Amino acid sequence: MTVVVANGFSPVRTAVPSDRVPQGWAWVPLLDVARLESGHTPSRRQPEYWDGGDVPWLSLKDVSALKGKRVYETQDMPTNLGIENSSARLLPADTVALCRTASVGKVAILGGEMATSQDFVNWVCGPRLDPDFLFWAFKASELTFLKEKQGSTHQTIYMPTVRRFAVLLPPIEEQRRIADILDRADAIRRKRRAAIALTEELLRSTFLDMFGDPVTNPKGWPAAKLGELAEVQGGLQVSRKRARHPIEVPYLRVANVYRASLDLDEVKAMRVTERELERTRLASGDILLVEGHGNLNEIGRAAIWDGSIADCVHQNHLIRTRVNPDNADAVYVTAFINSAGGQRQLQRFGKTTSGLNTISTRQVRALNVLAPPLDLQLSYASHAAAIGAVRDRLTAAADKADTLFHALTQRAFRGDL
Repeated sequence: MTVVVANGFSPVRTAVPSDRVPQGWAWVPLLDVARLESGHTPSRRQPEYWDGGDVPWLSLKDVSALKGKRVYETQDMPTNLGIENSSARLLPADTVALCRTASVGKVAILGGEMATSQDFVNWVCGPRLDPDFLFWAFKASELTFLKEKQGSTHQTIYMPTVRRFAVLLPPIEEQRRIADILDRADAIRRKRRAAIALTEELLRSTFLDMFGDPVTNPKGWPAAKLGELAEVQGGLQVSRKRARHPIEVPYLRVANVYRASLDLDEVKAMRVTERELERTRLASGDILLVEGHGNLNEIGRAAIWDGSIADCVHQNHLIRTRVNPDNADAVYVTAFINSAGGQRQLQRFGKTTSGLNTISTRQVRALNVLAPPLDLQLSYASHAAAIGAVRDRLTAAADKADTLFHALTQRAFRGDL
């Protein structure tokens, strides 16, 4: 059956041709236009296969960190002896590597001669197939690949499925034209995302300029316990018993709270009593901290509630901190919690239970917060608001660029460019 992407069709599929093919294009078995190569990992039990190695070897770590299309350097490098004594093969530059296991659908083009792990199926393109075109064809087919995963514990795309891949192929010059258009459009997207990152870096630099390093406290600010500056309170436990309660309200959970930002795309609801609502209703300016997370580095990450949803509460895996404005500023306190000084303390507090790192309300109250003069904290909050406004505009522009890029991709593989 044909896998459909929006109003067009997936550029790579595992079925036979559709009757909706642009003129001059054709569905072609990928094996007819590219050589399939699998990867392998030299034995880790043999130190001589890895120690001092200099052979580039693509792994999942590399594609997860990849910023562009091509990969030139890898984190792990086996020796030539390791390659020679394994099923790994050195593949030529411009080979297209598609991940078929844990990060199914991730794709990269080899920037030079290198080997890959067995997590990849690798395509050495022949003269009828442009590697950059195949890269974008794979990227446009991510949903297709996710549907092709099999296995209960470790999901993967098995080799019989891989060998059935077909690609919707225009003439080679059209392939290059499409790839060039998508490259240039993607470069615009990346520049806009890079601009957002610069605003975040500016905010961190502003904090350090005004207050100094929160770990070493070079300006000698006095410190106070967070519990002296704010009211700290836990949230409500989500359970089936709540079905009996009379009031349904939205609630925030760990997935909604990131470091200095909120993600409100999906806000769930729970039923509460009137007393619970009164006790846990969030107010604009409340600080929410992540109470538990599988990653130790993520516990204690904090963001300010913006008050955008009425009668919103929070579950027990978030800790609410309501700063007394006579004592401190919530924007400054949030920035301190998210700083190296705050995170170091919270991670030291963190306890691991069944793989979950947690902190308690008592420990949050005990957090030592540097307490510069309130007027300086308010000045920082003003700077942060101005930078945040710029970031919001850049984010809106970047989101629009993403939407336009995805529409452009669909048009490209419908032959509409």
